[in-house]
Amino acid sequence: MELVLLISLFLLTANTFGDGTGSDVTRLIVKEGDDATLMCSFPESIIDKMFDWKKQEDKKKEVFFYNKGDHYNNGRSGQDEQFKGRVFHFEDQLVSGNASIVITKTQPGDSGNYTCDFPRDSPSTRANVELIIRASPKPSVTNMNQNNDWALLECEVEGASPEPVVEWRDGAGNILPAEEPKVTKNQEKENSFNVILQIYVTKSDNYTCVSTQKKIYHQISKKIYVQLHHSSTGWIVALSVVSIILVAVVVAFLLLLQKGFIKLKRNQGSPSAPSVSLSSSQLPDVELKQTLNA
Repeated sequence: MELVLLISLFLLTANTFGDGTGSDVTRLIVKEGDDATLMCSFPESIIDKMFDWKKQEDKKKEVFFYNKGDHYNNGRSGQDEQFKGRVFHFEDQLVSGNASIVITKTQPGDSGNYTCDFPRDSPSTRANVELIIRASPKPSVTNMNQNNDWALLECEVEGASPEPVVEWRDGAGNILPAEEPKVTKNQEKENSFNVILQIYVTKSDNYTCVSTQKKIYHQISKKIYVQLHHSSTGWIVALSVVSIILVAVVVAFLLLLQKGFIKLKRNQGSPSAPSVSLSSSQLPDVELKQTLNA
């Protein structure tokens, strides 16, 4: 399973596809903190040309601008604060038409769509890159509370990007019904999420919290073992009821015997075999005889 996921992730790390507008979009998946190289090229030397990298959002962000040797890393103003000091180009490869850039120390907030444009040439757009910064922290699992019959388990995934789907599974791999997950945006890292999922379990088993990021075909999990000691309250109650009934029967028998409602007699010829009968003087119309075998 993990091997398949790793292969899928490798294939998607730099994959080109159409965006529905006729332009090719290159999807680039990079682990948080690693450097991301956004590829762009021109068929001839670009030393004396102009090219501009932008991040396409509600408000376009200036990532890197070059114009005949003038660019953001040698004093030009206008670069977005998010990218200052983190974006570099290939100075020695401009002559071969390489307009690629490197974004260093990537963070989830860098995820998005980027374009490489040559405003004075046609077509102007030479590259369209979807950058996905992968932050896939291992889930944290905790036994929050437990008694003999149940346990409350909590799974927490903090700072994941893209947003993951979190679920609980039992030892057989079955997905278990749980409470609605609590999803919040991480306050420290842009474009990342915190997820908390709780579940009550009622049997001893291995339980696994699974975090799946479908967009990047990535999955990571954490296990916890729960040992429950189910109480025998039901049996204790049943035995208590039976005992009370037996005691009540014995007490009733002794009271009846004491008051003369029941008499013990020995049968003639069998001194060891007594009989039980009700007193006819006190119960004139009823007589009961029972032979008790010794």
